Amino acid sequence: MKKLYSFFATVMVASGIFAQTVFNATFSDVSGTGGNDGGWSGGVANGTFTDGSSSYTTGGAWTLLKVYKGDGCLKVGTSSLKGSVTTPAITLTGNATLTFRAGAWNGANETTTLNVSATGATLSQANVTLVKGAFSTYTVDITGATGNVVLKFEAAAAGNNRFFIDDIKVTTGSLAVSDIKNAKAGSFVKNTFVKSDEITFGADVKDVKVYNMFGQVVKSASVKENGSVSVAELAKGNYIVTGTVNNEPVSQKILKD
Repeated sequence: MKKLYSFFATVMVASGIFAQTVFNATFSDVSGTGGNDGGWSGGVANGTFTDGSSSYTTGGAWTLLKVYKGDGCLKVGTSSLKGSVTTPAITLTGNATLTFRAGAWNGANETTTLNVSATGATLSQANVTLVKGAFSTYTVDITGATGNVVLKFEAAAAGNNRFFIDDIKVTTGSLAVSDIKNAKAGSFVKNTFVKSDEITFGADVKDVKVYNMFGQVVKSASVKENGSVSVAELAKGNYIVTGTVNNEPVSQKILKD
């Protein structure tokens, strides 16, 4: 299951085209049971990490509290005590995107809120809601990073808030959720399905760039509102269009037919 996820993650990064991975914790060196092997309750994840910052050091010194060894992942917390996972310091300036997989312990009374916080940066949300008995992938925007960023994943409740976590990744330059929303709200690209060999824009756009799925710039321009850029020479397929509208960066995925 984990190998299958890694394949999809690679495809997603390729589709993001701008993404550069600056931190990637896969926990592939953690040997235990639970999570990736389908175990979400009962006698799984019995191996224990010592509380503190010395028991897990892959990629740097992690700070762990009530953390146990899952199948290539971490199980966090107990029925009576909350747990947390704090990353090593990540060298980061500006904006980035955090993705991670997590799932809640499959218990009848289990709480499913996972708090996410950062030191040295601002996150777009403070918590996520987990699914019991299954991994889901979560994406959080990181803004205003000032050098060394530390991320913390912590149960919201004191007990019965157990969770598994895996594949914590930070990338820079990827398309943030806020960028896509801004693009739609401002009618950045009016025809995201391009059938006429021209991209039509709904605003004055500076520094227009069209990227292919390999991250290569295949077209550059600036355009006025309701103006267009010819892409007749480009092959059919998916592209990413970026630009600046009212001094704000925007991005939009398009499909050329």
